[in-house]
Order: sequence, then C-alpha cells, then structure tokens
Amino acid sequence: MNPAITHRHVIVRLLNGPIYQEDLDLWGRLGAEWEKIRNHFFEIGMEVARDDSAGYAFVRQRDELEEDDADAWDDGAEAPLPRVLRRTRLSYHQTIFMVLLREELMRFEQNQDEGDHLYRSALDLRETMTPYYPELHDEKKIHRQISALVTKFEEWGILKKVRDRDGGLYRVERIIKAKLPPEKLVEVREQIKRRTPDLEEEMEDDDV
Repeated sequence: MNPAITHRHVIVRLLNGPIYQEDLDLWGRLGAEWEKIRNHFFEIGMEVARDDSAGYAFVRQRDELEEDDADAWDDGAEAPLPRVLRRTRLSYHQTIFMVLLREELMRFEQNQDEGDHLYRSALDLRETMTPYYPELHDEKKIHRQISALVTKFEEWGILKKVRDRDGGLYRVERIIKAKLPPEKLVEVREQIKRRTPDLEEEMEDDDV
C-alpha cells in the first residue's frame, strides 16, 4: 500500500515549484483540500494561482501593500509580511527567451485544438536563440549559454524535458502565460526593442 499524499505534501511541493495536472496524486489532493491549502498560503502573504483548464498551479507573493503606501502606515496598521519567495531578475537573454517562447505558444494556441501542447527540440531552441548572441563568435560557447538558459527554464517549470534522445525534446508549459500575461508581454517586447536599462524584468522565483 502506497503512503497517502496529504495537503502538507502539496504545500511543500508548491513551495518548491509548480504542480501540473499530470502529477495525479498531488493535483487530486490540491483539488480535494483546496480551501485548506489556499488558506494556508493566504495566512503567510501568498496566493495559489491555479488554472484548471491549463492544468497547473503555483504560488506567488500577494503584495497587499504597495511600496508607495509605506509612509501611510498609522500606529494601528499591520506591517507587511516578509517575502517568502525570492525575487530574481531576468537577464537580457532570459527575457528574450521568455518572450520568444510566450509568443510561440500564443501562435500555437491560435492554430491548435485545446489540450494540445507545444513541443520544441533542443535544436529548435538553439536556432531560435543563436541570433541573439551576435557578439559571440565561438559556436560552442553560444551552445553552452543556450543550454544554461534551457536548464534555468526547466528549473522555473516553464520547460519540461520529455525525451532525452536526439538532443532532447521539451514541452513549453502553459504556466508561462501566467508569468508573462499579454499586457506584460507587450511592455517587455517594447523594452527589448529599445534595449533600455529597464529591460530586466522582475519575476517570482520558486526558491525560498
């Protein structure tokens, strides 16, 4: 008899990364004890972003007090909770990669039946990103940097390796739509065009 999966397993897993519908035990427990799990994160200043149609759930910081309001506290106000999730910044190439994947998924969904997934080979990903390294003339170095990009996006749960042979095959997870919604996509795309210092966009990492 297999050990039972409880709501605590779901909470710990969410603190380490997203849960997908294919994680049957965890996804089932998430649905069965949704209120308990959601309330747990609410109490520590976080929220569970859940999309049943796309089949994913992840936690993000619930910023109840904007920085601009910090001076407006009165003696009876409750101070904001410390952040649980570490905020990281995307590098230029990470931002480019994020935008390209998001746009490709958008085109894919416009032309495919619901429920299908976007898959890209390691070679596809390399060819997509290579033009964005014009300053490098060492092909091996470019490949290493793109491989590091792919690995980082796997850690973030945006890419999932589904096959090892022939260089690898990756699935673009729909969680990227929550990480980079349409309005933010437009803004970041414009920043890329201008290549301004503001290019580095903040993103919630899954590390705690």
